[in-house]
Amino acid sequence: MCEVLYDLLYAYRDYLLETYQPETARTYYKRLCILFEGQSLTNTVSKFDMEKVLDKLGEIKHKNYFSQAKNALLRFCEFQGITLSFATMERIRQLEAGTKKKYRKHEVIYYSRMDKKIKHLKNQKLKLSFQVMVATGLRVSELAGITPDDCTIKDAGIAFSFVGKGGNREAATLCAVEYPTLYQRLVEHIESVPKKKKIFYSVPYLQQKARELGFKCHDLRRVYAKLEYKKHRSKKEVMEKLRHSSPRTTNIYLRSKVKLKGGK
Repeated sequence: MCEVLYDLLYAYRDYLLETYQPETARTYYKRLCILFEGQSLTNTVSKFDMEKVLDKLGEIKHKNYFSQAKNALLRFCEFQGITLSFATMERIRQLEAGTKKKYRKHEVIYYSRMDKKIKHLKNQKLKLSFQVMVATGLRVSELAGITPDDCTIKDAGIAFSFVGKGGNREAATLCAVEYPTLYQRLVEHIESVPKKKKIFYSVPYLQQKARELGFKCHDLRRVYAKLEYKKHRSKKEVMEKLRHSSPRTTNIYLRSKVKLKGGK
């Protein structure tokens, strides 16, 4: 791609970072780069070939990847003030209708085994990061952005304020009664971190360390869902705590292969 296009994409990436969580911004940026492969812009963005972009979209077979690429394109057009024609939008809808949902095969999550590995971590900050995800259901992208200013410490627990998946400000609480040791260690950690600094590690680092331990960061959110349901036996309460907009999403979590006891 030519230098002009690179400049446009870098400006677009900065725009995304102002609007979305870093992980979402990176995904949209990567998807748009793929859509613009083979383009040779020599003047302005208005000269890009939409037919080539649509051809690239047509090569995507899985619905979730298509959705990411489509959203990346729409956000780019929004950023550049480009209005897509009805015919173009209809073509995009037709291409999306022809995609298939990619189902990921989830392996069984043995919580006791995972918990043991986390407890034996010598890196206390890393240990806190994983334990807080289990205790609150926070997504790794939400956890990674939290600073001391986003925390309200009370005797009953610690309330976290953060930007959620949809870009809205949301909240989650770590209960002091349920997790007394974690609560105390976390209070000490928060008070040791400068106000504008992040309390936990970055998303890529946490994901890498989780893989090294044999699980995924999102497995911790699945464990949280199972633990909460075991305590309350209420799908509605689990849905509210996971901050899901649909009970169907909560049901997927509750049907996940999580074994709370046993390590085999």
